[in-house]
Amino acid sequence: MKADNLDKEIVNASTARYVTDINFRYDSEKKSSEIQTLAQENEMIQMKLRTSRTTLLIGSIALALLAGIFYILYRQYQLKNEKKVLTLEQSMLRSQMNPHFLFNSLNSIKLYIINNEQKNAVHYLNKFSKLVRKILESSSMREIPLAEELETVDLYMNIENIRFSNEIDFKIRIDENIDTHTVKIPSLILQPFLENAIWHGLSPKKGEKIIDLHITKDKQDFIHITISDNGVGRVMADKIKRNKVLKRKSVGIEITKERLANFSKDLQNSFEVEIVDLYDENQEPLGTKVILHVPTV
Repeated sequence: MKADNLDKEIVNASTARYVTDINFRYDSEKKSSEIQTLAQENEMIQMKLRTSRTTLLIGSIALALLAGIFYILYRQYQLKNEKKVLTLEQSMLRSQMNPHFLFNSLNSIKLYIINNEQKNAVHYLNKFSKLVRKILESSSMREIPLAEELETVDLYMNIENIRFSNEIDFKIRIDENIDTHTVKIPSLILQPFLENAIWHGLSPKKGEKIIDLHITKDKQDFIHITISDNGVGRVMADKIKRNKVLKRKSVGIEITKERLANFSKDLQNSFEVEIVDLYDENQEPLGTKVILHVPTV
């Protein structure tokens, strides 16, 4: 009996060890499998990270290239716009300092000298030299105070009025709520309209010649510059121009309109030029009115 019991104990011990070994191997294999699974998952995560880094790098390079391309295109646009502005400024200066105006001015001063009117000659020569200096100074600036612009056009009208024997009654009227020294406008925008009024409106007219420059301001901070003349009107001026053998092409107004259009790109409000033909009750022409609607710069 003891032997049988001993054999049973030995068998039970062997079975217990066997079961323990099996459990141990199972646990080991399970842990090994879990480790292998974790390793595979880790490898997949690392692969995804590498893919993400590669994608991010490629995206960053592509974004940098796109930014570079957009910058180059923007700079080209800026340079093209700057070139256009420079061309317009040069054209504007040429139109305001055209040889015809210079010749007429100097010729008128020369006549004063010939007629021994030295006082008048010196007076207008001083005005002429000051006008030239102011035009050259203003042409180098994008905006100038309204007071400077008005001083320039006053000098211009004084010089041009010589050949009309001071027959042109030129007036500047400014509303009380406008400080011309603080309000800024694009430089040299008024002279072309005054020149047009003189050459096409008043030059062919007989009798009284009037140019009225009136400056007002509305509640939206728009400056309204109205230039009115009592000339022959645009219809008659066109007929006279067609019949002339020597036709004088007026480019100053078109250049000024282009300049104002360029200014409008930089501002929320745009510049507007309105031209109105004036008639009496019998539909006879009374002249022309030009209105510049200028947002304060």
